[in-house]
Amino acid sequence: MQVDIVKNIRVNQQQMEEIEGITMEYPYVMHKLNAEGIQIPWHWHEELEFNYIVKGKMQVFITGQVYEFQEGEAFFINTNTLCFMKNSATCEMESHLFHSTFLSGHFRSIFETKYMNPILQSKEIEVIEIRGITEEQKEILKKLRQASALQCVENSEFQTRNIFSEIWILLLKEIANRKERYTPTTSVSKERLMTMMAFVQFNYAQKLTLAEIASSASISEREALRCFQMNISETPFEYLMGYRVERAKKLLNSSTLSITEIAIQTGFSNSAYFSKIFKRIVKLTPKEYRKLRDVS
Repeated sequence: MQVDIVKNIRVNQQQMEEIEGITMEYPYVMHKLNAEGIQIPWHWHEELEFNYIVKGKMQVFITGQVYEFQEGEAFFINTNTLCFMKNSATCEMESHLFHSTFLSGHFRSIFETKYMNPILQSKEIEVIEIRGITEEQKEILKKLRQASALQCVENSEFQTRNIFSEIWILLLKEIANRKERYTPTTSVSKERLMTMMAFVQFNYAQKLTLAEIASSASISEREALRCFQMNISETPFEYLMGYRVERAKKLLNSSTLSITEIAIQTGFSNSAYFSKIFKRIVKLTPKEYRKLRDVS
């Protein structure tokens, strides 16, 4: 039974979150997050995600919208949704992640076409709030707790899948019963943004200009600035610096490279500038951040 205590959220070169513990044989995992002041950078992944807040609060950002969830609440994140999460105080969260095949089985099964695709293929559904307001939401919260408890029991794979099948039916009912319509967030602007983000991710170690970033999406520099600001409230430069710092954090945690070597490998011109940007974003110097790894 896979239950992982998450200390560092890993994001791969395509800015897709790397989901540890999911296999072809069993495409489900529960992660437990217990941290203070954590930031999960802008990312997306193919897996579906149900998150339950055990303690504290968590802010969830998608393009153009911000949600805040607190103890006893939960939220669903749809496949390939671009999002960012952060909390300022201690937050305990249980994340249930699974590939759609966990419930749908084989390709083009009735489970996929009739029950999964109405949500998976919807451009309007990115995050669904589960706050215990409706009967469906209350039942989903109850079943998420049951699913968490099951992960401490051996040979509970079938029971886990059964619970999430029931949760999925409740989610469909919750969506159908909502009087308000979801506001579409997927747009040409968002697609351009993700193209530019992918370009930054593959070329972050090089010297990049706004013109080059804009050119990757075949748009003007002005339009590139607008796409970033409108969707994630950052400039392309701010996103580039943040991404370089995330890559540097990974190297500080996993390698014995010097601060200067890490600075050069992550696209900074020198270690002094790297330390300045790193401290501005992380609130610690690279050396102080590495010491935390050595202590833990």
